Amino acid sequence: MKVVFLLTQDRGGPVDLTVSLAAELAGRAGGPELTVVGPGSLSRTGLPDGLLAPVHVRAKTDLRGFAAVRAMLAGLAPDIIHAQDRRAGLVSSLIASPKTAVVLTFHGVPDSAAGRWVQAGPLRGRRPGLSGGSRLVADALVARRVTCTVAPSRAMAGFLRRELRAPAARLRVIHNGVAIRSCRQPVDSVRTFATVGSFEPCKATPVLVRAFLEVSASRPGLRLTMIGDGPDRARCEELVRQARGGGTVEFTGYRSDATTQLEHADVFVLPSVNENLPLALLQAMAAGLPCIAAAVGGIPEVLDNGCGMLVAPGDVGSLRAAMERMVAEPGLGAALGAAARHRVVDRFSVSRCADEHQRLWSEMLGRRR
Repeated sequence: MKVVFLLTQDRGGPVDLTVSLAAELAGRAGGPELTVVGPGSLSRTGLPDGLLAPVHVRAKTDLRGFAAVRAMLAGLAPDIIHAQDRRAGLVSSLIASPKTAVVLTFHGVPDSAAGRWVQAGPLRGRRPGLSGGSRLVADALVARRVTCTVAPSRAMAGFLRRELRAPAARLRVIHNGVAIRSCRQPVDSVRTFATVGSFEPCKATPVLVRAFLEVSASRPGLRLTMIGDGPDRARCEELVRQARGGGTVEFTGYRSDATTQLEHADVFVLPSVNENLPLALLQAMAAGLPCIAAAVGGIPEVLDNGCGMLVAPGDVGSLRAAMERMVAEPGLGAALGAAARHRVVDRFSVSRCADEHQRLWSEMLGRRR
């Protein structure tokens, strides 16, 4: 079986998942013959040597990029093209050979159209503008052209059926997976909170900063580590400057070693108002970190009160209460962290995710013979 993973971006959740799957599958005896087609900069992501065929489609109007991908695919002659981002799905649906099965993993909905997707929080019910509406139309057309659309959560599968009218027979839920690394030592007392994200508005990082500053106002020894960069960083830094006393907030900027950075934290926090099934949350859980996350998208399919804390998206008070409880109850973080790691090892490992991908590809090829 010859499989091509197609990417048009070089960072973010789709890239992290693709690299993890490629590393897992490349090491398997009898696994698929795998190639990753995407930007040359993917070589810096830890992708195993020899798997990358560098081609970059920079925009949906990049005709030269389309032609380069078409030529690359003609030479590789894959049985399956598995597109791992929105633009890659468009490219695949337009240029793939009729003999080639095309799979698209639908990782998320842009903020401009999130009102049709999220079921709670400040974005719920917001009407998509021209940009958001046109994206949804394009996504719906692609979902009808590809052989199969993979939804990383049951919530996303429901959205694809309900809003984009994706054919149910061509939908498959495969939850994201992460590598299971060594577990951090549990701590009885919580001092350091951390988050990883792009500082885009959907990540609601100012909500986290406000909640932390309120919690730490009477607990000056607390810390918050903000890993990442983006448009809302300046707003968050201004909130910290305006605060009087309280805990310490550190902005690390974008880090390629975000998982390593989390080893210094006691609690992981994800306050987003628009998410599907975030790898950052799964990675934190796999490391044994207790997690607080907004109940949005597919997050409740991973995290519940048995292994973490769910809060109302966009609600400073709800987030503050959860953070205060983590600090006030000795041993709670250690118990939740252990349960979180067990949850990921049992249900959300990259090994399980790769198994399900291989099963899907085999079924697709079996139906075509």
